[in-house]
Amino acid sequence: MKSLRPLTGLSLLCVLAAFGGAKGTTPSSPQALPAGVTAAERILVLGDSITYGGLYVEYFETFLRRAHPEWRGELLNLGLPSETVSGLSEDGHAGGQFPRPDLHERLDRVFAQTKPNLVIACYGMNDGIYLPFEEDRFRRFQEGIRRLRDKAQAAGAAIIHLTPPTFDPKFGRANLPAGEDYNTVLDRYSDWLLAQRRRGWTVIDLHGPMNRHLAERRAQDPDYRLAGDGVHPNETGHWLMAVPLMIHFGAPATLADTDTDASWLRGQPDGAEFFRLVQERQRLLKDAWLTATRHQRPGMRSGLPLEQAGVRAAELDRQIRALNWPMETTRRTWNGFERQDFSVAGRTLSVIVPRQPLPGRLWAWKGEFLDAFPKAEIALLERGVFIVYLSVPDLLGCPSAVALWNRAYETLTGEYGFAARPALIALSRAGLYCYNWAIANPNHVGCIYADAAVCDFKSWPGGRGKGKGSERDWRLVLEHYGFSSDAEALAYRGNPVDNLEPLARAGVPLLHVYGEADDVVPWEENTGLVAERYRALGGSIALISKPGVGHHPHGLDDPTPIADFILRHLQAAPAATAP
Repeated sequence: MKSLRPLTGLSLLCVLAAFGGAKGTTPSSPQALPAGVTAAERILVLGDSITYGGLYVEYFETFLRRAHPEWRGELLNLGLPSETVSGLSEDGHAGGQFPRPDLHERLDRVFAQTKPNLVIACYGMNDGIYLPFEEDRFRRFQEGIRRLRDKAQAAGAAIIHLTPPTFDPKFGRANLPAGEDYNTVLDRYSDWLLAQRRRGWTVIDLHGPMNRHLAERRAQDPDYRLAGDGVHPNETGHWLMAVPLMIHFGAPATLADTDTDASWLRGQPDGAEFFRLVQERQRLLKDAWLTATRHQRPGMRSGLPLEQAGVRAAELDRQIRALNWPMETTRRTWNGFERQDFSVAGRTLSVIVPRQPLPGRLWAWKGEFLDAFPKAEIALLERGVFIVYLSVPDLLGCPSAVALWNRAYETLTGEYGFAARPALIALSRAGLYCYNWAIANPNHVGCIYADAAVCDFKSWPGGRGKGKGSERDWRLVLEHYGFSSDAEALAYRGNPVDNLEPLARAGVPLLHVYGEADDVVPWEENTGLVAERYRALGGSIALISKPGVGHHPHGLDDPTPIADFILRHLQAAPAATAP
């Protein structure tokens, strides 16, 4: 799914349009991709101060969560400033205060506590110790990388290696003779990593693209820089680091042609907020996990205890999910609007998207017959209200249908930020769905619009009054409600007409439209009985009759009164409360 542009803030189009909307393009290395990101419950990123700075990790996670909204895993950044994979340190590092940390001093603890499925490692910048190339240092780097790889695999994690970023000798400090360039040392380290692809390693090249970018820009502007100190990339540098990762995980290869930073996200509706939440969560957990895994580097700030950080991270995660949308969708057009179908509890949940949504993601839930008599729904869409439909045909509002509706409601409001009180649209038999769910959840309902609605299954499909009834559907009532006989079903006192008090107590407003000549769902046995009893309970109900009209057509030639009623009550609805 690439197009929820009208979903304010959650539009995957807003993000993936910058990627050309494609998925599954050629990865950055010739071998197959590692296990899909959705199979990784925890991705661990390791590296030095560049990784700890983390902007490229934050860009990458933002892409992952936009491109894979169904993913419920974590991406943890445990980069540690000054660290090497080689275990080497130059004399007088940090003014003689402490030697460079060695990844392998903490690696066992990190793996034991984080239990990653996938490791992404970026080392090399510090491993040459900012000295001329020397074979022993090179060997120690290679050995450190192999040890990291072996430990990752022993921990059951796949591993991706990143070549080190570019060192800029014009602005960076290194202990090399005049005329020598520390970046050529990193060239050697990068070339060795890339050569390991022949052994089946997954290696993503950051170094080469950054070198080329810097050379091209430096030719135009001698003072151009990717890192103010020659080592730590600026925002553009981090963007250039993130791009190959994005491409590896499915962004189109054409993204490599861009030199821009996060403007691909920040310039889109709610894109900046999405990125901010990812960034806040990343930085919160980064310090918490570094502290919890007992790194030995002095001068680092202490993170929150993991339990405390986890509570805040869970809330941020909820907000992030609310700005996202499921990827596993089928897209189609519905009366000129975009319709998205995805699965909830094994059932298809359809969301029709308004072109310009109102604030708060207001929505109306059509209980049955999504495509039938849609004038009111179209009018609501034109005013910015989402239309939702859950496909549970032939359940006739039975307890299992109510349970499925609960799951759909929890998904939309809990994960995707839809308003807490939808309007319910009950055409014909959908009266059983809408009223039974509303009675079970009276404080989750904004209003009910019922049209020739079934409010008592004895009337329809039972046919025990003036109506024709339906033998097939009566058998479904017996089956799905669990009745052993007609007599047990007829004695049932859980129909909407019998159970209106919770709605009246919650102050749910009702609007009923009905045909006076309806001989399928006679209005006197359904709408009329609801109106009489609801008013007696102190409830508010408005009636619109259609003289001479039978069960069909539903709705009004001009749906304005219906749309006005629904929108007025949606906008006035308070937050949901416990039943």
